[in-house]
Amino acid sequence: MSDQGASLHESSVEAVKRKAEQKSSVLLLLLKNKVLVALLLLCLFFSTATEQFLRIDNILNIFLQSAIMGVVAIGMTYVIITAGIDLGVGSVVAVSGMFIAGMVQSGMPLIVAVLVGLLAGTLSGMINGFFITRCNMAPFIVTLGMMAAARSVTLVYSDAQTISVYKDPTLQFLRMGQIAGIPVMILITVVMFLAAHYVLSNTVFGRHVYAIGSNKKAAELSGINVKRVQMMVYVIAGTLAGLGGLMMTARLGSGTPLAGSNLELMAIAAVVIGGTSLSGGRGTIFGTLVGVLLINVLNTGMNLMNISSHYQGLIMGIVIIFAALIDSVSNKKAG
Repeated sequence: MSDQGASLHESSVEAVKRKAEQKSSVLLLLLKNKVLVALLLLCLFFSTATEQFLRIDNILNIFLQSAIMGVVAIGMTYVIITAGIDLGVGSVVAVSGMFIAGMVQSGMPLIVAVLVGLLAGTLSGMINGFFITRCNMAPFIVTLGMMAAARSVTLVYSDAQTISVYKDPTLQFLRMGQIAGIPVMILITVVMFLAAHYVLSNTVFGRHVYAIGSNKKAAELSGINVKRVQMMVYVIAGTLAGLGGLMMTARLGSGTPLAGSNLELMAIAAVVIGGTSLSGGRGTIFGTLVGVLLINVLNTGMNLMNISSHYQGLIMGIVIIFAALIDSVSNKKAG
């Protein structure tokens, strides 16, 4: 009897241990995917708070709103992982879109206009990268200057006027067209996210990006060409901002001088909310995607609930600060 009792006691202890391990693994899984859990809870809340949230057209609108921000946030993810920042992408979206609209309206072939718009984005990234890597200037100052300069170029080029290209058939296709029932804008964004994820996760360049963000000096000593990688990171961010300019022009049907206002801040917020560390060395493209969706779900849900825009800014600010606080705490624990 004593042996049977002992064996029963041991089996019960093992069962308790297994249950504790299962609970621990579930908790770790939830903590690892806390942003995704927050997104799902937010969707659940808005779906119960308003009947319009789960409508197909509203969900499609959320994805369309996320498209341009998502493309820009991809480049921002690369930059922030290297412990950099790019405050100029919103203005680059505007100037690239304005160049495209102006050239299309003047009768230039759309392909030429698109190439010029993308080239404008690439050139902005090269300028940022040059001053940051060759002149050892702080990314914050360089890209702040780019933000002001690119916005000024937009205003001068357009004479502060909107340039309409609403009737251009190709831009109409980008705005309203679908492939296999999926809007073209969303498909472009999905392709960009998949490509960016592959490069960051499965290439030498991606490993170098993480290495520079983790410890720049150690990356240099290990033989990584830090300046070249940093230059490429800012070129990627600028080029994707140029693509965002094309998408913005197509969606609005015009080039607008104030297009992309505050887009850089929303992109940074999405990246940080998605788990990318402002200190560099940590982050994922998937996390950025979830961060972009969370911001747009929050904005759409608050609009459907008729929450005043004044309070919306307050709520969004609290979410961003909370995400930055989590990042700070995580960095201290890692240290």
